[in-house]
Amino acid sequence: MEILPTARTIVRGRLVATWHWPVLTAMLVLAALALGWIGYAASDDAAYYLAARHWLVAPPFAGHDHWATRFPLVIGLAAAMRVIGEGAPALTLVALSWYAAFLIAVHALAVRIGGARAGWIATILLATMPVVVANATTASCDLTEATFLLVGILLIGDCAATDAATPRRAVGAGLAFGTAILCRETTALALLGFVPLFMLGRPVPRRAMIAMGLACALLLAGEALFQWLATGHPLNRWDVAFHHDSHIDRAANLEGNVLVHPAIDPLLVLLINDDFALIFWLAIAAVALRVDRMLAAPARRRMTILVALGLATFLLVGALYTKLVLNPRYFMLPAIGAAVAVAVWLDRARLRVRAAVLTVAVATNLLMLSIENTHPRWAAQALVIAARSLPTTPIVTDAATYHRALMPIAWNRLTMVERGEPKPGALYFSPDYHIPAHATIVSRYPSPRTPLGAVLDDLGIARFVPASIRRRLLTPNPTASLVRVAG
Repeated sequence: MEILPTARTIVRGRLVATWHWPVLTAMLVLAALALGWIGYAASDDAAYYLAARHWLVAPPFAGHDHWATRFPLVIGLAAAMRVIGEGAPALTLVALSWYAAFLIAVHALAVRIGGARAGWIATILLATMPVVVANATTASCDLTEATFLLVGILLIGDCAATDAATPRRAVGAGLAFGTAILCRETTALALLGFVPLFMLGRPVPRRAMIAMGLACALLLAGEALFQWLATGHPLNRWDVAFHHDSHIDRAANLEGNVLVHPAIDPLLVLLINDDFALIFWLAIAAVALRVDRMLAAPARRRMTILVALGLATFLLVGALYTKLVLNPRYFMLPAIGAAVAVAVWLDRARLRVRAAVLTVAVATNLLMLSIENTHPRWAAQALVIAARSLPTTPIVTDAATYHRALMPIAWNRLTMVERGEPKPGALYFSPDYHIPAHATIVSRYPSPRTPLGAVLDDLGIARFVPASIRRRLLTPNPTASLVRVAG
């Protein structure tokens, strides 16, 4: 009589074991996207959009700037625009698609290293990590590049795990790494991590690394041939990439970073930055607990490859301090390695430890997302809102705001917005610090609050927060206004 209930309990237990991790992951993905949603940012995504339009109008397009030469993202965006039409939805579709592809690649690699449960833990840690979510709703090359890097590591890791060349997998890894370089040239820094592995001859057989290198070189040679036929310059993409230095905003070094001295600043980016939350601190704990001893030999070989490429990225980006902005997104691969190490540790830990650490890690990720400025171009967004409310009324705005709003203006067919100086008697829109004296305010557009700021404000406790932090939470961007110019 008791056999049937016991059997049902076992079956039910298996169902829970099968489904609770993907369900939990899906719920946390939705929560992270809701907190960190940015959408069109009028930044690099605008450049990718323009490049994609070139592929639609007059293909092929060799690229006139370093954004336009990131073909895996640009051509995919062009395909999305062809299928669903031009506009912000195509950008969002591409961004979310690469976010999904990235998480699938993370899960696949982490499963090969630590097993099924470690795969889900690593996926959760990275799905909610602010540096990942920041690129999940805005078209950028970061997740595209990381996805191909992970595919390459997975395939060459198969060669290492079996201690065999496995030509198809080695060639596939080389093609994946070559495609990652086409996403962004800084991938080459990560691939230098293979140099010491080649010299040691392990954990990847040298024959496999040679096949991988040849496949990668062949792919890049094909792209160089394309550039030669299109521009007469086979190294056009590299020339463009190495001569866009004037575009780099060095002030970005100070965004979210605590900088003390060039010798330790790259490390501080990892340890003290809301984009990474606690992941590197937890990774230190995992290393201290000798997470490497928790892995079987094949898994340890795969992990060695991931760590070697992540360490090469960290050291070389840090060494190129004067050439690259210390932006957390350049350290995506070290963050992936850290997350996988933590996932392996938590998989082997006791249930209470696993639940407590994972809860704290994810809660911190979501907390950091809740303080992000998800409206970085608020004045441009507000201009579109104002113009849509007055579609037949001329509105003049400043050059910077007009530039950032140009594409949404076109998408919404707002023909009455123009760039220029304030004109007597006319409507003028700009951030408050550009509003002319003696103008009459028609409408004001305060910056949206951060999610955490909104909660604290609604609960009436925001007033107890220090003024500088309160401003960052409640008014992360300057207020914009629509005014009637005097005269």
